[in-house]
Amino acid sequence: MEPANSSSATPPPPPPLPSPPTPPTPPMQKEESQKRKPPTPQELVAMYEAEGLDHKEASLKVIRDLQTILYRVTGTGRNKKDKFMVETARKLDTVNTRLAILEMKVDSKPGFAETLAIGVAAGGLLRGIGNAAPHVITAFSQMWSSVKNSTRT
Repeated sequence: MEPANSSSATPPPPPPLPSPPTPPTPPMQKEESQKRKPPTPQELVAMYEAEGLDHKEASLKVIRDLQTILYRVTGTGRNKKDKFMVETARKLDTVNTRLAILEMKVDSKPGFAETLAIGVAAGGLLRGIGNAAPHVITAFSQMWSSVKNSTRT
């Protein structure tokens, strides 16, 4: 019988996952004006391989870290500047749409010359109707009276 503590019966537990590295704080005087470059994917993979992970695990860890960062930046909406920019873009889009509608309405309306021509034509039509109306009413009145007189007899 084999003892219960045999090394062939249970494999050793995997090493704990390393936490993401914290970059050293740069001196405030010299590097304050320069922006720090983010590490390249190759550098991240090399860093995780130096911590004891094989190449595939290190690559997966880098991908997981980058996805986490991407989700934090885009998904949470904690950054007020980003919220402001999204809201501003939406408002600008709304204003642009309203201006386009207003421009179409203004373009579809007649200008000064067209309005004057329409007014002159309408005035001539009203004047013609005003001049012809008494004659038409008199004619209808005469027809009515003739029909009325013919039915009496």
